[in-house]
Amino acid sequence: MNAFLLRSQREQLPLVIMYQAQDGTITKRTIIVKSLSSSAVYAYCFYRKQNRRFLLSNILAAYPASVLRKRIRPA
Repeated sequence: MNAFLLRSQREQLPLVIMYQAQDGTITKRTIIVKSLSSSAVYAYCFYRKQNRRFLLSNILAAYPASVLRKRIRPA
């Protein structure tokens, strides 16, 4: 997962994360990582259309957004 986060930051590529909020709800967000710290990811969130902070401990999964686009193709 860290490799995806670093690549998103370095190349400004969209990344899809599964994130568990403080209240326990799980959401899927598409982000572009702006910076990383030892405990958080600072990223632009396409869902909220603003810069947000995501705790690393609450990120359940991460994968490049291009993977999603390749899997879903119109018939």
